[in-house]
Amino acid sequence: PKSALQEWAQGQGRPLPTYKVASQTGSDHAPTFTVAVEVEGVAPLTAQGRSRQEAEKAAATAMLKREGVI
Repeated sequence: PKSALQEWAQGQGRPLPTYKVASQTGSDHAPTFTVAVEVEGVAPLTAQGRSRQEAEKAAATAMLKREGVI
């Protein structure tokens, strides 16, 4: 999903997506990460996951769905 979002953004003439950890909740052994993904000219979106990478994938997938790419 992250590669697909990157390709879509570049195809739209936009810079690469950026990912930021908005928050981390839960215990050290079972954290939940909330990550925001931003693409210039598109409303940012957040998603959660059990790892930073999982949350980034979820955010990328959600943005691709919202923008009608998948």
